[in-house]
Amino acid sequence: MKSSDIALFLNCKIYGSDFNITSYATLSDIKDSSVIFVKKYSEEYLNILNTCPKKFVAIVVPEYEGKIKCTYIVSQDPRLSFIRVLNKFYSKDHSHTGIHVTAIISESAIIGEGVYVGANCFIGDNVVIGDRTKIFPNTVIMDDTIIGSDCYVKSGVVIGQPGFGFENDEKGIPIHFPHLGKVIIGNNVYIGANTTIDRAALEDTFLADNVKVDNLVHIAHNVHIEENSLIIAHAMLGGGVHIGKNCWISPNVAIKQQIKVGDKALVGLGAVVIRDVDANTVIIGNPGKTLIKK
Repeated sequence: MKSSDIALFLNCKIYGSDFNITSYATLSDIKDSSVIFVKKYSEEYLNILNTCPKKFVAIVVPEYEGKIKCTYIVSQDPRLSFIRVLNKFYSKDHSHTGIHVTAIISESAIIGEGVYVGANCFIGDNVVIGDRTKIFPNTVIMDDTIIGSDCYVKSGVVIGQPGFGFENDEKGIPIHFPHLGKVIIGNNVYIGANTTIDRAALEDTFLADNVKVDNLVHIAHNVHIEENSLIIAHAMLGGGVHIGKNCWISPNVAIKQQIKVGDKALVGLGAVVIRDVDANTVIIGNPGKTLIKK
Protein backbone atom coordinates (compact mmCIF):
# COMPACT_ATOMS: atom_id res chain seq x y z
CA MET A 1 0.00 0.00 0.00
CA LYS A 2 0.95 3.64 -0.32
CA SER A 3 0.92 6.39 2.26
CA SER A 4 -2.06 7.89 0.44
CA ASP A 5 -3.96 4.59 0.92
CA ILE A 6 -3.57 4.96 4.67
CA ALA A 7 -4.84 8.55 4.59
CA LEU A 8 -7.79 7.51 2.43
CA PHE A 9 -8.63 4.65 4.79
CA LEU A 10 -8.51 7.02 7.78
CA ASN A 11 -10.34 9.77 5.93
CA CYS A 12 -7.58 12.17 7.02
CA LYS A 13 -5.49 14.74 5.16
CA ILE A 14 -1.96 13.77 4.09
CA TYR A 15 1.01 16.10 3.64
CA GLY A 16 4.17 15.26 1.69
CA SER A 17 5.13 12.65 -0.87
CA ASP A 18 3.30 9.45 -1.70
CA PHE A 19 5.33 6.23 -1.47
CA ASN A 20 5.03 2.53 -0.66
CA ILE A 21 4.55 1.51 2.97
CA THR A 22 5.82 -1.97 3.83
CA SER A 23 5.90 -2.05 7.63
CA TYR A 24 5.02 -0.35 10.91
CA ALA A 25 7.33 1.04 13.60
CA THR A 26 7.62 3.12 16.76
CA LEU A 27 8.89 6.65 17.17
CA SER A 28 11.93 5.29 19.02
CA ASP A 29 12.85 2.86 16.23
CA ILE A 30 11.68 4.29 12.91
CA LYS A 31 12.16 2.01 9.91
CA ASP A 32 12.27 2.80 6.21
CA SER A 33 8.90 2.68 4.45
CA SER A 34 7.02 2.39 7.75
CA VAL A 35 4.01 4.01 9.37
CA ILE A 36 4.31 5.39 12.94
CA PHE A 37 2.18 7.49 15.28
CA VAL A 38 2.88 10.38 17.66
CA LYS A 39 0.04 10.89 20.13
CA LYS A 40 1.14 14.22 21.64
CA TYR A 41 3.15 17.27 20.70
CA SER A 42 6.62 17.93 22.11
CA GLU A 43 9.80 19.61 20.88
CA GLU A 44 11.69 16.37 21.49
CA TYR A 45 9.33 14.42 19.21
CA LEU A 46 9.41 17.23 16.65
CA ASN A 47 13.21 17.00 16.54
CA ILE A 48 13.10 13.22 16.04
CA LEU A 49 10.66 13.55 13.16
CA ASN A 50 12.71 16.27 11.46
CA THR A 51 16.13 14.66 11.84
CA CYS A 52 15.37 11.03 11.04
CA PRO A 53 16.93 10.24 7.64
CA LYS A 54 14.52 7.42 6.86
CA LYS A 55 11.43 7.58 4.67
CA PHE A 56 8.26 7.08 6.70
CA VAL A 57 4.75 8.41 7.27
CA ALA A 58 3.78 9.71 10.70
CA ILE A 59 0.22 9.92 12.04
CA VAL A 60 0.30 13.01 14.25
CA VAL A 61 -1.86 15.42 16.24
CA PRO A 62 -2.82 18.73 14.55
CA GLU A 63 -0.15 20.69 16.48
CA TYR A 64 2.52 19.27 14.15
CA GLU A 65 0.88 20.63 11.01
CA GLY A 66 3.33 22.74 9.01
CA LYS A 67 6.25 22.00 11.37
CA ILE A 68 7.57 18.63 10.17
CA LYS A 69 9.42 17.63 7.02
CA CYS A 70 8.43 13.98 6.70
CA THR A 71 5.21 12.77 5.13
CA TYR A 72 2.48 12.97 7.74
CA ILE A 73 -1.22 12.43 8.32
CA VAL A 74 -3.12 14.64 10.74
CA SER A 75 -5.48 12.86 13.15
CA GLN A 76 -7.35 13.96 16.24
CA ASP A 77 -6.38 10.63 17.86
CA PRO A 78 -3.17 9.24 16.28
CA ARG A 79 -2.99 6.15 18.49
CA LEU A 80 -6.54 5.12 17.59
CA SER A 81 -5.84 5.79 13.91
CA PHE A 82 -2.64 3.69 14.13
CA ILE A 83 -4.58 0.84 15.74
CA ARG A 84 -7.10 0.95 12.91
CA VAL A 85 -4.28 0.84 10.34
CA LEU A 86 -2.69 -2.18 12.04
CA ASN A 87 -6.03 -4.00 12.21
CA LYS A 88 -6.80 -3.24 8.57
CA PHE A 89 -3.44 -3.90 6.93
CA TYR A 90 -1.29 -5.96 9.28
CA SER A 91 -3.37 -8.04 11.71
CA LYS A 92 -2.91 -11.81 11.37
CA ASP A 93 -6.26 -12.62 12.99
CA HIS A 94 -7.87 -13.10 9.59
CA SER A 95 -5.76 -16.26 9.20
CA HIS A 96 -7.69 -17.95 12.04
CA THR A 97 -10.65 -19.54 10.28
CA GLY A 98 -12.66 -22.73 10.44
CA ILE A 99 -13.10 -25.36 13.14
CA HIS A 100 -10.13 -27.47 14.21
CA VAL A 101 -10.56 -31.23 13.89
CA THR A 102 -9.84 -31.74 17.60
CA ALA A 103 -12.59 -29.38 18.75
CA ILE A 104 -15.58 -31.07 20.43
CA ILE A 105 -18.85 -29.32 19.56
CA SER A 106 -22.29 -30.47 20.62
CA GLU A 107 -24.72 -31.23 17.83
CA SER A 108 -27.20 -28.84 19.42
CA ALA A 109 -24.77 -25.90 19.38
CA ILE A 110 -25.44 -23.13 16.87
CA ILE A 111 -22.28 -21.79 15.25
CA GLY A 112 -22.47 -18.64 13.12
CA GLU A 113 -20.75 -17.85 9.86
CA GLY A 114 -17.01 -17.23 9.79
CA VAL A 115 -16.47 -18.54 13.33
CA TYR A 116 -13.05 -19.87 14.32
CA VAL A 117 -12.79 -22.65 16.91
CA GLY A 118 -9.24 -23.68 17.82
CA ALA A 119 -7.69 -26.98 18.82
CA ASN A 120 -9.01 -28.89 21.84
CA CYS A 121 -11.95 -26.58 22.47
CA PHE A 122 -15.16 -27.90 24.03
CA ILE A 123 -18.53 -26.35 23.18
CA GLY A 124 -21.53 -27.76 25.05
CA ASP A 125 -25.23 -28.26 24.43
CA ASN A 126 -27.36 -25.39 23.15
CA VAL A 127 -24.44 -22.97 22.98
CA VAL A 128 -24.92 -20.13 20.50
CA ILE A 129 -21.88 -18.40 18.95
CA GLY A 130 -22.38 -15.41 16.67
CA ASP A 131 -20.79 -14.65 13.33
CA ARG A 132 -17.02 -14.07 13.04
CA THR A 133 -16.31 -14.82 16.68
CA LYS A 134 -12.91 -16.41 17.37
CA ILE A 135 -12.49 -19.08 20.04
CA PHE A 136 -8.81 -19.91 20.59
CA PRO A 137 -7.42 -23.32 21.63
CA ASN A 138 -8.19 -25.11 24.90
CA THR A 139 -11.29 -23.08 25.68
CA VAL A 140 -14.35 -24.56 27.42
CA ILE A 141 -17.83 -23.14 26.76
CA MET A 142 -20.49 -24.95 28.75
CA ASP A 143 -24.16 -25.62 28.03
CA ASP A 144 -26.61 -22.81 27.21
CA THR A 145 -23.97 -20.08 26.90
CA ILE A 146 -24.76 -17.36 24.35
CA ILE A 147 -21.88 -15.43 22.72
CA GLY A 148 -22.48 -12.64 20.23
CA SER A 149 -20.79 -11.72 16.97
CA ASP A 150 -17.21 -10.48 16.47
CA CYS A 151 -16.05 -11.65 19.90
CA TYR A 152 -12.47 -12.68 20.68
CA VAL A 153 -11.97 -15.45 23.25
CA LYS A 154 -8.35 -16.29 24.03
CA SER A 155 -6.93 -19.65 25.03
CA GLY A 156 -7.78 -21.38 28.27
CA VAL A 157 -11.00 -19.48 28.95
CA VAL A 158 -13.75 -21.32 30.83
CA ILE A 159 -17.27 -19.95 30.39
CA GLY A 160 -20.45 -21.25 31.95
CA GLN A 161 -19.37 -23.67 34.65
CA PRO A 162 -21.27 -23.43 37.98
CA GLY A 163 -20.48 -20.61 40.36
CA PHE A 164 -19.19 -21.02 43.91
CA GLY A 165 -22.20 -20.95 46.20
CA PHE A 166 -22.77 -23.15 49.24
CA GLU A 167 -25.11 -23.46 52.23
CA ASN A 168 -24.25 -25.51 55.29
CA ASP A 169 -26.63 -28.32 56.22
CA GLU A 170 -27.60 -29.42 59.74
CA LYS A 171 -24.20 -31.08 60.18
CA GLY A 172 -22.25 -28.07 58.95
CA ILE A 173 -21.45 -29.68 55.61
CA PRO A 174 -21.42 -27.15 52.72
CA ILE A 175 -24.08 -28.04 50.12
CA HIS A 176 -23.62 -26.60 46.64
CA PHE A 177 -26.33 -24.23 45.40
CA PRO A 178 -27.27 -25.48 41.92
CA HIS A 179 -26.49 -22.92 39.26
CA LEU A 180 -29.29 -23.14 36.72
CA GLY A 181 -28.83 -19.85 34.89
CA LYS A 182 -26.60 -19.09 31.95
CA VAL A 183 -23.91 -16.77 30.63
CA ILE A 184 -24.88 -14.22 27.99
CA ILE A 185 -22.14 -12.30 26.18
CA GLY A 186 -22.83 -9.45 23.75
CA ASN A 187 -21.12 -8.42 20.52
CA ASN A 188 -17.49 -7.35 20.08
CA VAL A 189 -16.49 -8.64 23.53
CA TYR A 190 -12.84 -9.49 24.25
CA ILE A 191 -12.01 -12.17 26.84
CA GLY A 192 -8.40 -12.73 27.88
CA ALA A 193 -6.54 -16.01 28.39
CA ASN A 194 -7.36 -18.20 31.40
CA THR A 195 -10.29 -16.05 32.45
CA THR A 196 -13.29 -17.72 34.08
CA ILE A 197 -16.90 -16.58 33.77
CA ASP A 198 -19.35 -18.53 35.95
CA ARG A 199 -22.92 -19.31 35.01
CA ALA A 200 -25.62 -17.64 37.08
CA ALA A 201 -27.46 -19.28 39.95
CA LEU A 202 -31.02 -18.51 38.82
CA GLU A 203 -30.78 -15.66 36.30
CA ASP A 204 -27.94 -14.67 33.93
CA THR A 205 -24.29 -13.67 34.09
CA PHE A 206 -24.13 -10.89 31.51
CA LEU A 207 -21.39 -9.07 29.57
CA ALA A 208 -22.74 -6.30 27.34
CA ASP A 209 -21.47 -5.20 23.93
CA ASN A 210 -17.85 -4.00 23.70
CA VAL A 211 -16.80 -5.19 27.15
CA LYS A 212 -13.07 -6.02 27.31
CA VAL A 213 -11.73 -8.51 29.86
CA ASP A 214 -8.00 -9.09 30.35
CA ASN A 215 -6.15 -12.33 31.15
CA LEU A 216 -6.63 -14.16 34.46
CA VAL A 217 -9.84 -12.43 35.53
CA HIS A 218 -12.54 -14.16 37.60
CA ILE A 219 -16.14 -13.16 36.95
CA ALA A 220 -18.48 -14.87 39.41
CA HIS A 221 -22.12 -15.94 39.04
CA ASN A 222 -24.76 -13.31 38.27
CA VAL A 223 -22.24 -10.55 37.53
CA HIS A 224 -23.43 -7.87 35.09
CA ILE A 225 -20.90 -5.77 33.16
CA GLU A 226 -22.35 -2.98 31.05
CA GLU A 227 -21.18 -1.55 27.70
CA ASN A 228 -17.57 -0.48 27.03
CA SER A 229 -16.19 -1.37 30.46
CA LEU A 230 -12.68 -2.80 30.83
CA ILE A 231 -11.72 -5.38 33.46
CA ILE A 232 -7.94 -5.76 33.80
CA ALA A 233 -5.74 -8.74 34.76
CA HIS A 234 -6.21 -10.53 38.09
CA ALA A 235 -9.41 -8.66 38.93
CA MET A 236 -12.00 -10.65 40.92
CA LEU A 237 -15.68 -9.75 40.70
CA GLY A 238 -17.78 -11.46 43.40
CA GLY A 239 -21.23 -12.89 42.81
CA GLY A 240 -23.92 -10.43 41.79
CA VAL A 241 -21.53 -7.50 41.19
CA HIS A 242 -22.86 -4.89 38.76
CA ILE A 243 -20.33 -2.86 36.76
CA GLY A 244 -21.76 0.16 34.94
CA LYS A 245 -20.93 1.54 31.52
CA ASN A 246 -17.47 2.82 30.53
CA CYS A 247 -15.80 1.69 33.77
CA TRP A 248 -12.14 0.82 34.29
CA ILE A 249 -11.39 -1.94 36.82
CA SER A 250 -7.62 -2.01 37.39
CA PRO A 251 -5.32 -5.03 37.97
CA ASN A 252 -5.68 -7.02 41.19
CA VAL A 253 -8.94 -5.36 42.19
CA ALA A 254 -11.30 -7.39 44.39
CA ILE A 255 -14.97 -6.41 44.46
CA LYS A 256 -17.19 -7.89 47.17
CA GLN A 257 -20.38 -9.69 46.15
CA GLN A 258 -23.49 -7.64 45.36
CA ILE A 259 -21.54 -4.38 44.97
CA LYS A 260 -22.63 -1.83 42.34
CA VAL A 261 -20.06 0.26 40.47
CA GLY A 262 -21.54 3.29 38.72
CA ASP A 263 -20.94 4.42 35.15
CA LYS A 264 -17.50 5.84 34.26
CA ALA A 265 -16.00 4.84 37.61
CA LEU A 266 -12.30 3.99 37.87
CA VAL A 267 -11.26 1.46 40.51
CA GLY A 268 -7.53 1.82 41.14
CA LEU A 269 -4.76 -0.75 41.26
CA GLY A 270 -5.27 -3.40 43.94
CA ALA A 271 -8.33 -1.77 45.49
CA VAL A 272 -10.65 -3.84 47.70
CA VAL A 273 -14.20 -2.63 47.13
CA ILE A 274 -16.66 -3.36 49.94
CA ARG A 275 -19.17 -0.55 49.31
CA ASP A 276 -21.07 0.66 46.26
CA VAL A 277 -19.12 3.03 44.01
CA ASP A 278 -20.80 6.16 42.68
CA ALA A 279 -20.67 7.04 38.99
CA ASN A 280 -17.77 9.23 37.82
CA THR A 281 -15.67 8.31 40.87
CA VAL A 282 -12.06 7.18 41.35
CA ILE A 283 -11.63 4.59 44.11
CA ILE A 284 -8.29 3.45 45.60
CA GLY A 285 -6.98 1.48 48.57
CA ASN A 286 -7.95 -1.28 50.96
CA PRO A 287 -10.70 -0.82 51.87
CA GLY A 288 -11.55 1.22 48.80
CA LYS A 289 -12.01 4.93 49.41
CA THR A 290 -13.01 7.77 47.12
CA LEU A 291 -10.04 9.67 45.73
CA ILE A 292 -11.87 11.82 43.16
CA LYS A 293 -15.51 12.44 42.37
CA LYS A 294 -15.56 13.84 38.86
